[in-house]
Amino acid sequence: MDNSLFPTVPVFLDRSSLDQSWGFRLQGGIDYRLPLSIKKVSPNTPSHNKLYAGDGVTAIDGQDASSMKHEDAENLLRNALQIQLAVRRGQFAAVRPSRPPVKFGASSQPHVNSALQNTTTPNNYRRF
Repeated sequence: MDNSLFPTVPVFLDRSSLDQSWGFRLQGGIDYRLPLSIKKVSPNTPSHNKLYAGDGVTAIDGQDASSMKHEDAENLLRNALQIQLAVRRGQFAAVRPSRPPVKFGASSQPHVNSALQNTTTPNNYRRF
C-alpha cells in the first residue's frame, strides 16, 4: 500500500483523570496480524473530532506502533493522562470480523493440513 496517499498527522489527547475514557476503540496489533487502527470513536470524549474510524496508528508517544502488541498499546494508553498519537487518516476501513478475534502465538502442536499429506485413494489418485 502506498502510504504517501495517507499523510501522518499528529494528534494530541488529554484527559482529566485515569478513570475518564479516551473515547476510542483500538483494533489490531502484531499479535493479531493487523496494524493498529481506530475502530470506533465515541462522541463527547477527548478523542471526539480528533480521531476517526479507520485512522491507522503509526506511533504512540513516539514509540513505533508497527511492531506493537495490542496489549502493549493498551497499557500505554491506559496509564497516561496525555498522549500523542501519529495517525494516517482513513488508512484502514474498520475491520468487522465474522468470528471472535484470534490471538496468534506459539502453539504446542503445529496444525498439519491433511491435503499436504499426499494420501492416495484406492485407485491411486492423490487428494489435493
